[in-house]
Amino acid sequence: MRIQPIPGGLRVLAPAKVNLYLEVGPRRADGYHDLDSLFQAIDLHDELEVLGAPEGTLELEEAGIAEGERNLVVRAARRLLESGLVPPGRRPGARLRLKKRIPEGAGLGGGSSDAAAALVGLARLWRLAASRRELLPLAASLGSDVPFFLSGGTARCRGRGELVESWSHAFPAGAPFHYVLVYPRIKVSTKRAYEALDASRGSADALTAPSPLDSMPPVAVRTELGRGHLFFNRFETVVCSAFPELRRLHETLCKEAFVKVLMSGSGSTIYGLARSAEEARRIAGKLRTQLEADVFLARSEPPGDEENAGQGGLVEDGILDWDP
Repeated sequence: MRIQPIPGGLRVLAPAKVNLYLEVGPRRADGYHDLDSLFQAIDLHDELEVLGAPEGTLELEEAGIAEGERNLVVRAARRLLESGLVPPGRRPGARLRLKKRIPEGAGLGGGSSDAAAALVGLARLWRLAASRRELLPLAASLGSDVPFFLSGGTARCRGRGELVESWSHAFPAGAPFHYVLVYPRIKVSTKRAYEALDASRGSADALTAPSPLDSMPPVAVRTELGRGHLFFNRFETVVCSAFPELRRLHETLCKEAFVKVLMSGSGSTIYGLARSAEEARRIAGKLRTQLEADVFLARSEPPGDEENAGQGGLVEDGILDWDP
């Protein structure tokens, strides 16, 4: 997540993600599912401008997405205002401008990333003494993917997504993964994907197979992924069965020279891991002429706010100290 000063406030670049590995446990008593997933941030971004406003004012300017309280950005702002991180008696204001580039219902985490961007951006704008650890419960209350985006990079996420273990040290910025993402302009409901997965299992007991991510260090996992191994998505079979057009899209991408083809999240984006940036550009150009779909080039993105090193930023136990 990159943060850039702009007149009157700041701009937060909220990245999309792909799931390199995604296992889903059975439905828990609380209605959630235990996850074991390897998330990777990519350089496809939404932009959230966070601007100063009079006390008590909270405005969101957006286009083409859900409005008002239903929007995760507004919900994130409200949660931050209602948290104990805002000093008593203060009711800071903000104007938020959201520019969407990450498609909705695509399995790329756009809404969750926007929510994390709002938490981080507003904490800076309002000069709150807020560590990443203190923002984590707010992020988890907004959605299972939101905690990951507080850090970004590459991370193993467990629980219902709130247990985030950074693996970015094993995925150096100088050796990124290169992807071609194809969004077929079909929105897949995450809720319905979980329902379909639960129905496909019937009354099956909890999954007992050990995770392959437990049996090797992160550096070895990266090597295996680079060879096209370990990629997995528990949703892929049931979602592609429900949407034959996704199955056909998956088959189309498998005919190209990708190292691996996989669905991201609960769909509907299908992505291919390319051997190089040049190969990714070549395949993307070909697919754009063949498919009635949105085709994106992307590469893995390192964590943190590297462009603003030294200007202050999220730390695990320190504070958000930003001086525009």
